[in-house]
Amino acid sequence: MERSEPSSGLIDFLNASTERSESSSRVSAPYTGKRTLYGDKYVEVMKQYYDYVKSRIRIGVEGYDTSLEPIDLYRALESLFKTCGEVHNMEIRRDRVTKALQKSCIVILRGEGAGDKALQLNGSDIGGRKIVVTRLPPGLDLSTGLSTDVLAARNVAHNKRKYSEGISVTGYDTSLTKDDVKNALTNHFSTCGEITDVFVLNSRALVYFYEQGSNNRALQLSGTDLGGCTVVVKALPYPKPKGSAWTRLRYRFRSATLSTITGWAHQM
Repeated sequence: MERSEPSSGLIDFLNASTERSESSSRVSAPYTGKRTLYGDKYVEVMKQYYDYVKSRIRIGVEGYDTSLEPIDLYRALESLFKTCGEVHNMEIRRDRVTKALQKSCIVILRGEGAGDKALQLNGSDIGGRKIVVTRLPPGLDLSTGLSTDVLAARNVAHNKRKYSEGISVTGYDTSLTKDDVKNALTNHFSTCGEITDVFVLNSRALVYFYEQGSNNRALQLSGTDLGGCTVVVKALPYPKPKGSAWTRLRYRFRSATLSTITGWAHQM
């Protein structure tokens, strides 16, 4: 009997299974995203990703023999669901201790009507057992009703703030209103890079940039004139993440709060 060539999806699955770390129980191919981009290109890439997520059909499968080898289950599921559309990926996990398959896995399909066709396979036989097939949510919260354009723009804005770096500015005219100071600083440092935030405190202001190299360009403006005053620019320390994506933002607002409290203490 002639032996058939393995599918490209199976090859990807095998490569991912071989390269995974020993501490991980996941045996499906990991997602590899693009590097961070700037401006409209960044939004465009994120929109393409959200469009891709919306096009995926995630199918949950249970009831199979958990003593099977992952590759045997993969082959059986691929053979079963390829009649529904493109079998784009699978997420098959094993218990870290027993090495047995977890009782449920995910098959990701693409193609018109693939979800409805997959549901018709409920009760199909896999290795002598009847499987239970269900349709799962898309994997990201796309139920807000927002378009992928808006979702992409919102995600990019969040990431730009999260990964921005800041400077501390002193020496400006503190008799001005906070709005006037903010506008003046924004105009003064606009040539350094994309500004994500400007916080005007009692005795200093914090300006945050997203683009690489912006901080260095801003530091070169230390000693320059701003409305008849000489500004002093210093780089803010860049905090290391501590298990939360919001660490940098929390650090940013904590710095602002501490400065405000210190200002009150000096005034008392």
